[in-house]
Amino acid sequence: MAVRNPHQLTDSVKLLQKVVIVHKGKVLLLQRDSNSATRPEKWDLPGGNSEWPSEEKLGSRGLHQEDVAREIMEETGITVVPGHFALDKLVYFDTTFFNDVFTVLSGWMVELPHDFEIDSVELSHEHTAYEWVSFDEAREYDFGFAKEFIVPMIRTTQDTFSA
Repeated sequence: MAVRNPHQLTDSVKLLQKVVIVHKGKVLLLQRDSNSATRPEKWDLPGGNSEWPSEEKLGSRGLHQEDVAREIMEETGITVVPGHFALDKLVYFDTTFFNDVFTVLSGWMVELPHDFEIDSVELSHEHTAYEWVSFDEAREYDFGFAKEFIVPMIRTTQDTFSA
């Protein structure tokens, strides 16, 4: 089967992974570029669509972990060890069917080390700005239609840190 979109696993299935990155009680938000195909200039969490694995990785375990770590690095310059994304870090899971594409959506949380420098974020061409904001402030940002899954991710992450 030919893949019509490199950001989908197949013609009709994609895996979307987003990450709530936390540092000292603040959440990292990224503003999408004005030329984004979806949600231009809206706010977002780091992450994205998984890509079909190369031939040599087809039988590998933990490909979702490598994928989400790669997305974080590409979009923010932040290095996260792929093994971090085990089930205890999963804060959201859902599926949707839209425009003939079945989407599996997973949300993860990451807490950065205390000595991380917040000004070291390096944005990709996909984003124009970033902000570190409180959990409560984060829920008030304009995420466009993605608010339906981003806000629950932030809320669950906040609950985990408050416990």
